[in-house]
Amino acid sequence: MQSQRILLIDTEEVIPGVTKLNLRGRLDASGAQVIDTTFAQLAGAQERLIVDLSRVSFIASAGLRTLIAGARGLIARQGKMVCLDPDPLVEQVLVRSGVDRLIPVCRDVSEAIRLVSVGSGTGANRGDPEDTPLPFDLEVDRTMTGVRRVGAWVDELAILLNLSGEAEYALRLCLEEAVTNIVNHATPEPGVTRDFVSLHMLADSGKLSVTIVDYCGAFNPLATPLPGPDDPAPEGEGGLGITLLRRHADDVGWVRDGQTNRLSIAIPR
Repeated sequence: MQSQRILLIDTEEVIPGVTKLNLRGRLDASGAQVIDTTFAQLAGAQERLIVDLSRVSFIASAGLRTLIAGARGLIARQGKMVCLDPDPLVEQVLVRSGVDRLIPVCRDVSEAIRLVSVGSGTGANRGDPEDTPLPFDLEVDRTMTGVRRVGAWVDELAILLNLSGEAEYALRLCLEEAVTNIVNHATPEPGVTRDFVSLHMLADSGKLSVTIVDYCGAFNPLATPLPGPDDPAPEGEGGLGITLLRRHADDVGWVRDGQTNRLSIAIPR
């Protein structure tokens, strides 16, 4: 019996001009490494591709990156790719990562054939694939454990989005400093029980736009003015984190929205 830890790949032509690529096993880092070259070659030779995920038991960020790279190449050539019948947990990853907006998910072969064959396709497959914004969301406890989870999230995003070292560094620094600041200095709002931090990101070809939301009392981390080049170094760490954030991010802003604080930043890619 074939181990589910070994990822297998083969193809079949379901109708003339439409190829179904069948994957079996785990599409994790090891699995993606096994099939990356073959997947890229197969996707590069097709115009209408159905990726059958019905026998993929697990998918991680490296696997998502393989799918995205193949889809972008197809779309750049006016082709189309869809994912067929993923396991519910695999589909959950596709949806939560936003990959389903780039690569539609179908439940049966006839629907998949229709989507890759119809000229108008779906909204997710129109336009420049590099400009298709991908949404990503994370919710963490307002604790230092939550800050560490943010760092792990950035690790995943760096692989999935193929971030440059500079963009990854800036994203990690800004998010960890922002959430640490909330953990250390924000105070719970009386009567509000939601003591966590939500991060919402839209990734496009030019920037990473992030909104960081907490449910504490009104707390504007940007109230401290940005120091000038000739100002003396501050004593202690007060203000240093937000100063670093403002020097590494663009379009930094804060608003109080109802019972939430919303800090917005943009990281150039």
